[in-house]
Amino acid sequence: MGLETTVAVAGLLVGIVAAGFAWAPQRQAGREQGVALFVRVRGHLKGHRAELSTACAEGQTEHRADGELVLLTRPGWVPPRPQPLDAVRLTLRESRPDEQLDSCRADVSRYWPHGPGARRAESYSAAIEAYDRPGVWFNGPSYRLLDVTSPPAEHPGDGLALTFALGRYFDGLDTTEPLAYEEALRHLKGGTTPLRGPFRRGLGSPFALHRRAALPGVNTLTVRVENGGDGRPENGGAYFFMHRRDPGKVALAMDTTHVAPAGEFQPHADVLPVWRSDLDLWHNTMREYAEEFLGAPDAAGSGGVTLDYARDAPYADFARAVRDGRARVRFLGLGLDPLTWKPEICLVCVWDAAAFDEIFAGMGEHNEEGVLVVGARADDGYRGVPFTAENVLGYAGHPTTLPAGRACLTLAWRWRHELGLV
Repeated sequence: MGLETTVAVAGLLVGIVAAGFAWAPQRQAGREQGVALFVRVRGHLKGHRAELSTACAEGQTEHRADGELVLLTRPGWVPPRPQPLDAVRLTLRESRPDEQLDSCRADVSRYWPHGPGARRAESYSAAIEAYDRPGVWFNGPSYRLLDVTSPPAEHPGDGLALTFALGRYFDGLDTTEPLAYEEALRHLKGGTTPLRGPFRRGLGSPFALHRRAALPGVNTLTVRVENGGDGRPENGGAYFFMHRRDPGKVALAMDTTHVAPAGEFQPHADVLPVWRSDLDLWHNTMREYAEEFLGAPDAAGSGGVTLDYARDAPYADFARAVRDGRARVRFLGLGLDPLTWKPEICLVCVWDAAAFDEIFAGMGEHNEEGVLVVGARADDGYRGVPFTAENVLGYAGHPTTLPAGRACLTLAWRWRHELGLV
């Protein structure tokens, strides 16, 4: 190699190195802008979720078989009257290859910022963990809804059949909740027409559950009833409880109001026997009662010990109240959140006041996810908010109440006579 060639090559290398140094600040600035946009969109979602949800509900009326509800439903998803929980048949199976989630995660990856290195955050959950992690944060096992079979038209009172596979909490966060992020991003940038984001369009029908991780929430309206001598509410003595979700403590549905208790449909331990034994809506509700009403930091077994719902406190007390008829749990319906297409299971639990006051004597107003709206004090605890048209329909019609909570309230009011609340 001649001297001139050597000099030319050295000059080229120096130029490449210099260009790299010149571009480095721009790349760093680009990464910082991406992170800032992600945090800004998350903040916009927290502040505008009610507005976004309302717009999505209004834009999907063709998917709302029950026109009174803001949830998306199909015929048969809301029964003609409240049903006992055993009317809803739950089945657990293995997921199939066509139900895997890699392509779904890839379809939404465009929205996640780059980290300190050159790589983009791999998922929504990874981006949240890095830049907007909430107080409650874990990737526990979760039940993934794959199929809903409605009762035949000639037997509308029969229960739904729900088929599940086992997934993880972050699966839903990565493939269902991005629908809300996408709407918030488009709204922040001035988009006026909802439901037009590329990720949502790519998923197709909201009822194509197998194309994403559709992890249901179990939402229970709690009603405390002070009965008279005839067994009916005394002097309008039905009361209910609501929950204000703290935006700094939860990853989803931040700064909203909801029924209580409510939570993800999950087994309490990540072991094979529990996966099947905890495919039970009442088990899930009992654990949420322990956490949200009684302040249990983690309603699960520890050190490899699993829960015994018939013997362990406070679950044995809950179970005994249902067995004795002092608490009555009913299935109200199933629907999809209009913003995120998340499945929502709606229940109501009606408690005799004496049983409620005894079991929940130690309940408090604050928990790990927010604040309980407990109404006036009773002799041995909290009475609740009076179950009146003004209060029930007021919460049910308020946009800051989550759609699943609005559905629980609407259906409980619709069936207030059947539930013994008036």
